[in-house]
Amino acid sequence: MATDETRRARASFALYDAAGRIEASGEGDAEAGDEALTVGPVALDWLDADGLLAAEHALTLDRWPSGRLVVSKLGRRFDTFAAAVREARDRARVSGFLAHGVDDPLPFGGAVLDPPPVREARLLAYATHLTAVPREGDPFQVPYGAVAGLRLDADRHAVALQTADGEVVLGRLARDTDAFHSAIRTARDAQARRLADLSGEAVFADGLGVARSALRRIDELARAFAAPEREAGLPALLGTADPLEAVRFGFVELLDLDEQLAPAARELPDHVASFLLVPARRLVILEVLAGPSAATYVFEGDIEEVNRDLQAVHFRRRPLSLSEKEAELTPSNPYRLALRKLPALQRLRAATRARLNHGPGWEAALAKSIGAAP
Repeated sequence: MATDETRRARASFALYDAAGRIEASGEGDAEAGDEALTVGPVALDWLDADGLLAAEHALTLDRWPSGRLVVSKLGRRFDTFAAAVREARDRARVSGFLAHGVDDPLPFGGAVLDPPPVREARLLAYATHLTAVPREGDPFQVPYGAVAGLRLDADRHAVALQTADGEVVLGRLARDTDAFHSAIRTARDAQARRLADLSGEAVFADGLGVARSALRRIDELARAFAAPEREAGLPALLGTADPLEAVRFGFVELLDLDEQLAPAARELPDHVASFLLVPARRLVILEVLAGPSAATYVFEGDIEEVNRDLQAVHFRRRPLSLSEKEAELTPSNPYRLALRKLPALQRLRAATRARLNHGPGWEAALAKSIGAAP
């Protein structure tokens, strides 16, 4: 992170509304803080700074839901302060897009070549996923469990990641091309080995359930890696399956940690949870079998699409569990950026048909939720 000195500067500012009228202006001390850019009496949270342009010795930040903030007359401090602003904004918005991890990432400088448009980007290789932070545009992540293939394109100094949603090509890596390719491959392979060592099966990828039709030990594994109270609910869950062969079991490395953990009969590594996805006609039931104290979710949709969206947000439960009131896009809502701009989270919330807490009445509530399905 930039030093305190580079994060502060004397500047002029002008805050504009949606019609281009000045709401506030003047001179003051500007600071690129962890949560916001402040200058004089004006503060713009990074989660609401949807655009950043550094040109002609001025910083222009688009303000959500409307307007913009222009910071100028930085003099010789322009380049260092602009870099500090970009670094602080990127860091906050990576978290705002749920694209951060529990470890420190290995950073690379490059560009997103595909999907278009081509744009310069910082590439952050976490132990669980890759996050791209374009200079222009929003951060996005690629979980290693979603990477079906990894291809090195030495001629373009690029690395291509094949996923079910298409190919992500990251390039302009110059001398770091091989190091970047190695970092992604090493992290992905290490994650796959952890799951293979844990389960005794080489079919698991982080966050991706394996269908019962492809894993005949699924019932055994579900019981072994379920907390006792969740194991007791397995007959009720599996009894709703339609078809039974499409039931999916898997593991996921969680990135939002829970102090209240439900341990399984067979010990799981830190931050790892086991889960079950059960199709029931047009519904999909998500049960976290061991790990965090999570509710049972009932979604409407295709099981593969629901699984892919859960994987894309690393099964983060808190933004899923928000009530409509809690999900309002207020300035104090820490999830407002993901709620308004993250497609996987938007789809999952729109598809949620029930959230069932465990305890007395859980089985009856589950049956009622399935029975109410069209």
